[in-house]
Amino acid sequence: MNDYCEESRIKEWIQEAQLGLKSDDMNIQYIWNPGGFVNQSYQISDGQKRLHIKFADEAHQHRLKQWASIHEYMTEIYKAPKLLVEIEESLIPGHPYGLVFEFFEGEAWKGQAWQDEILSNISELHGDPNLKRVLGGGEKTCAEAMIDTYIHRFREDMKIIDADRECLPFVKAETFDVFHKMTDQLEKEIQQANHFQCPAEDVVHNDLSQHNILVNEENFCMIDWDDLTIGDAAADYASLLWPWVYSKEWPIWEGKVRNLSGKQVVDRMRLYFKAKLLDDVIDVLADYVEAEKYPEVKERTQERAKATHLCALELYIARYGTSLYE
Repeated sequence: MNDYCEESRIKEWIQEAQLGLKSDDMNIQYIWNPGGFVNQSYQISDGQKRLHIKFADEAHQHRLKQWASIHEYMTEIYKAPKLLVEIEESLIPGHPYGLVFEFFEGEAWKGQAWQDEILSNISELHGDPNLKRVLGGGEKTCAEAMIDTYIHRFREDMKIIDADRECLPFVKAETFDVFHKMTDQLEKEIQQANHFQCPAEDVVHNDLSQHNILVNEENFCMIDWDDLTIGDAAADYASLLWPWVYSKEWPIWEGKVRNLSGKQVVDRMRLYFKAKLLDDVIDVLADYVEAEKYPEVKERTQERAKATHLCALELYIARYGTSLYE
C-alpha cells in the first residue's frame, strides 16, 4: 500500500458498503499506472473475490461521474466493467470521488484474440447516436480536437519539465528547447492539413491503449472510460494500433481500419502516429519529474520513463527531425 492512501479508511468503507469481501482477509493493492498520476486505482481482494476501485482528484472527478451516469449502457454495449457503487467521500487525500467495479480477469490485449470483435465494437462506438446526444459538443474540427488532445498537453508537460530540468540529467541542455520546436512544428502541420478541417463528430474513448482492453478466452473488456468525449475516430485507432505502425503487420491493420472507417480516418492517423511518438518523447519526462512525489513507484516509473524517452527521441529525430537542431 502506498504512503498517500489510508488503507484503514478504504477497508472500513468497503465493509460498510457490504460488497461481499471478508474483512479479515482483505488485501488492498495499488495498481501502478506508468502513464501518470491523475487517478489512483486499487485492487481489493479477500482471496476469493476481487474488486477494482478508481479514485479521481477534484479536477477530474467530473469525468468519472460522467461514466457513472451512463455505466449500464456502456457495460451492455461496449464491454465496460460493471459498476457496483460510487464513492462520494475522500478515502484518500485529494481524491473526493471514486467508482467500485467488478474485477475482470484478463490480460492486456496483444492484438491476437478478439481483434475483429474489438475493432467492430470501437467502430460502433464512434458512430453511436445515443452517446452523441448524451455527450453533446461536436463543434470542433478534427484539427482543433487533435490540438486539444496533444498540443495543449505537451505544452503543460513542458511547464513541468522546464521547471525541474535538474531532475533530468540524461536530457541534453539544448534538447529542452527542441521539445518546444517539435510541438510548434506538429501544431503547424495539423492546422495546415486539409483532411483535418472536417468536423470532429465521433464518439471516442480517448485513451484506447492496449492496456485498456483486457481479454481472456471467453470475452474482452474495455476499461477506463473517463475520457469519453466527442472527437476524431483516428485518435482511437492510432492509440490502439500504435504498437504495430512500424511493423510488417501494419498494412493488415490499416486495411481493417480503412474498411471500417474510411480513407480520411487512415490519412489522419499518420499525424496521430507522429503525435504518439512525440508523446513518448515529452509526456514521459513530465511523468519522470512528477514521480518524485511518489516514492513507492518512483524508481520503476523513472526507469521506464527514461528508457521510453531516449528510444522515442532517437526514432523521432530519425523520422521527422532533420532540421530540429538547426
